[in-house]
Amino acid sequence: MKKYATIVSVLLAATMLVSACTPTNNAAPAATPAAPAATPANEPAAPADEPGEWLPNNGNAATIRMSWWGADPRHEALIAALDLYMDRYPHITVDHEFGAFQGWMDNMVIQLAGQVEPDIMQVNYAWVHAFGGGTNVFLDLNTVSNVLDLSEWSPELLNFMTTADGQLGAVPHGVTGRVVIYDREMLAEHDLSSFPATFDEWIELGSSVSVGNAGLDQGNNTYAFYPLGPETIDVMFLQMLYNNTGKNMEENGQMLHTVEEVREIFEIIGRMTESGAMPTFEQQEPPHDATNPVWMEGRGGSAFEWVGNIFLAGGNFMENDLDRLGIANLPAVAPGGGQAIMQRPSLGHAISRNSDYPEVAAHLLNFLYTDEEALLIIAHHLGVPFSRTAAAIAERDEIIQGLQLEGVDLLINNHGIMSPLFEDPNLRQPRFSIFEAFRTGSIDAETAAERFLSEQQSALDNMR
Repeated sequence: MKKYATIVSVLLAATMLVSACTPTNNAAPAATPAAPAATPANEPAAPADEPGEWLPNNGNAATIRMSWWGADPRHEALIAALDLYMDRYPHITVDHEFGAFQGWMDNMVIQLAGQVEPDIMQVNYAWVHAFGGGTNVFLDLNTVSNVLDLSEWSPELLNFMTTADGQLGAVPHGVTGRVVIYDREMLAEHDLSSFPATFDEWIELGSSVSVGNAGLDQGNNTYAFYPLGPETIDVMFLQMLYNNTGKNMEENGQMLHTVEEVREIFEIIGRMTESGAMPTFEQQEPPHDATNPVWMEGRGGSAFEWVGNIFLAGGNFMENDLDRLGIANLPAVAPGGGQAIMQRPSLGHAISRNSDYPEVAAHLLNFLYTDEEALLIIAHHLGVPFSRTAAAIAERDEIIQGLQLEGVDLLINNHGIMSPLFEDPNLRQPRFSIFEAFRTGSIDAETAAERFLSEQQSALDNMR
């Protein structure tokens, strides 16, 4: 197994492949927040010649807000890190707001439209490019580079977060992709020593695992695979399509697949459900995350999760029984088929263009990414870090280890290019509706494939 620093260096080089696939400037959400006409008048003051003597806001009192989504461990870690910052700089108050991912983007769009967003925002890679249709709606972080050390990130990583108008909308925490987390004991019970290499093998396993399942989950159903979030099927479907055809979702505003290619993937998803390898839409009950009882009680068999969420998902499985879990690629659609992992920045941090204290916000961000004590508090709770200082500390203290290190290793060895519009809400919401209709039996695979291509193309056309 590679050491973490070696993996980071290789992956940073590999990001050049992904960053070459830059977003078009015509992607915008249904409710596009208007970008302010100009940046705030109070431009950041340059630090003194000796950084140790410089204080944010020149030592004067200031209050800023920071927001993020996530689970309780992330909330607790970030709050502790913010408390540390306020202990160091008692004249600065940092208010915080956080919650679950579901609905977070909609709330952020409303805040941006009303120009009442927090000073610092955790953001999704896709939002940086989609919210302004290629125009940055956040503060251009190049304007606060005298406070925020941008050399912490490689040019390739910063390019992920650079919008079509050439502005740096956010700094990326790291790079991620989805891998399978599976129950070794379940495989052993069915005479398997390794995770299925193809969907046919996965479906066969599911048929055995699901024997005795009830029509609806009454607390004892068991599956070979359990989707832990509404976006899981979406990511899995597009990765299957990519690996089976060698084509990304779209290019230059045009869908690239045929009805036959898309129908084949719908048919496999249908077989997964029919065999009992995964639950029907009705059987899959909330909560739609790693705290779902089916997963926590060891009845889920496997999950398809972001590498950054491995500790979270593993920690909820059978009361943190990590020794029982393994890591694998998503199975190939056909024997010998591709098993690439579509990758993107895990998350980023942006600063509001409406902030009264942009230099204070930049100073706090710099602190969270470079202060050793803060980084040890944050640890792996934001995922695998790829900023220079954070990566060095993560390797030195073996913060990234075990299953998560194995997951990062898979990212290196199975690199795939993610379309910049992969998670754009204008395209994702129609897909969600199609998947629900198919999984509930309202439409067949042929109709689902036709709708998939026509509605995705229509959404792309509306972005122009």
